[in-house]
Amino acid sequence: MELFGLEIWEIALRLAMGGAIGFCIGLTGVGGGVLGLQATTLLLRMDPIMAVGTTSLYISLTNISASFHHAKLKNIAWTAVVRFLAGAIPANILVSQWISAQGDNTGFQHALKTFIIGIVFFSVVVMTIDAINTLRKKAKDEELQLASKIQQHWIFRNVLCVLLGALIGGLIGATSVGGGVLIVPMLIIVFGFSAARTVGTSTFIAMVLTMATALIYGKGGALEASTAIIMAIGSLAGVRPGTRLSVKLPDQLLRLIMIGLILIAAIMMLTNR
Repeated sequence: MELFGLEIWEIALRLAMGGAIGFCIGLTGVGGGVLGLQATTLLLRMDPIMAVGTTSLYISLTNISASFHHAKLKNIAWTAVVRFLAGAIPANILVSQWISAQGDNTGFQHALKTFIIGIVFFSVVVMTIDAINTLRKKAKDEELQLASKIQQHWIFRNVLCVLLGALIGGLIGATSVGGGVLIVPMLIIVFGFSAARTVGTSTFIAMVLTMATALIYGKGGALEASTAIIMAIGSLAGVRPGTRLSVKLPDQLLRLIMIGLILIAAIMMLTNR
């Protein structure tokens, strides 16, 4: 018996993958793109280009409801969104079109997979630094002081926002990774947003960029829409228990769990390259 061109066990596997990733998203709030990319390459054996396209669609679908929720709560800073996307969208489109056009170029696919592994390890480093900073009492004050200095120079702030947007937009177009891991610290440092405003703004930006990436990869045939949709459905079942558990565990422990999960998967990607 088949559905969406997939056997029942293949559908069950994708639902389970989505549920597990959704649980991690609910537990820690980050890591969906990294874990989704790792799951599609390690478990589904997708080539890196197909994995990026499929993961991008999956992440965009999972962020739609969250973005509407944050918009209702007025947690999205629209001026910051416009500035960031001014640099992010053009870079995202250019990189996505270039990579999706590579098709069956095995040499390029190998190079892309190596680059993706490097970005995943870089994400681990960023998350580790963030975890260490939460232990330092002065870290938050230092971030706010830096944000305050940047706010005083609006031309520099806007240029910096556009440039960082282009960098992160390009990375998402190439790897589907960076929505939560990279956008969140950027918003805190450049704008000094509160936690809720940071999460809401980064969620919306990630939704827009991953949707743009998915559309371009999909146009080039480098995307399994059925896999992304099934995984997104699975995530709905995983997010709620993850969110419930998150309020019962120390924040530092949650960060260490996520870093450990991503690091283990990154090592597996490296050994299976």
